[in-house]
Amino acid sequence: MRIGELAARTGTPARLLRYYEEQGLLTPQRRPNGYRDYGEHLVDRVQQIRGLLESGLPTRLIKNVLPCLDNPCSITISDAGPEVVALLRHERERMDARIACLSRNRDAIDAYLSKVTQRMPETTVTIATVEQRDAAVATAVAAFAADPALRWFLPGDQYSAEAGKMFGSLFDSRVGHGSVWVADGGAAVAMWDPPRSPGGNGVEHPPQSGRFGRYQSIVHTKLPKTPHWYLGVVAVHPDHRGRKLGRTVMAAGLARAAADGLPAYLETSNPKNVQVYRTAGFEVVEHLQVDDLPVWIMSVPAGPRTTS
Repeated sequence: MRIGELAARTGTPARLLRYYEEQGLLTPQRRPNGYRDYGEHLVDRVQQIRGLLESGLPTRLIKNVLPCLDNPCSITISDAGPEVVALLRHERERMDARIACLSRNRDAIDAYLSKVTQRMPETTVTIATVEQRDAAVATAVAAFAADPALRWFLPGDQYSAEAGKMFGSLFDSRVGHGSVWVADGGAAVAMWDPPRSPGGNGVEHPPQSGRFGRYQSIVHTKLPKTPHWYLGVVAVHPDHRGRKLGRTVMAAGLARAAADGLPAYLETSNPKNVQVYRTAGFEVVEHLQVDDLPVWIMSVPAGPRTTS
């Protein structure tokens, strides 16, 4: 392989690989055209070198130790003088001290996690009912207070005056379809549109005016006409961030889509959310602009339909 591939596979900059080669730690082969060829075995060798460097061993001593990383050890007694042996013994003692310290720290972390997880309640995700409307809407309003799309829909003081009505309408149009899920009674909420039936029955959203209506008229034409699940709103109340509730509450709709053998779609105007949704399996399928608002449409592909 070329040095660029070795760098990518080991997470080591090419300049460091060249330095290792200069120090005699790596020995690539030469192709007939003169290019260096880094063999497959050097992937493991680079990882070993980095591990020894992180342990505090200097490159001049690593060169002595590397032969004993192979099996069998190829070093002979005459290869190492008393000075090298003394230095290596000193480095080994330092490693032993670090290992002991790391072990104590690991045990302390294990003890802490054991105490913390015993006190943490298990997250409960349920299909939302009309009784949970206020909690779900309050969570959405609080979660989207700084969202670029919502601030574009409802600029200035409009957000505080109108956001509750907007999220309430979105909740009301979906709750009767059993496609709204809440975590821990409303700490997080995911509002989905299930796929339309062959007869066209499905979630009917009242027409929206202003910028929100314009946004919907443009973005929703980019969604497929074939059956799919659509995640319209996913929100975590700021008081409950850091518990991965968004991913948890979103998973219920993704599971339904997977069971139906259908894709799932969403869109976001927050560039920070693109990577967040990628961790849940979504990938960008289209990037567009609605006036000055960027929009990323993302999808999880359909999998094989499952039956219970």
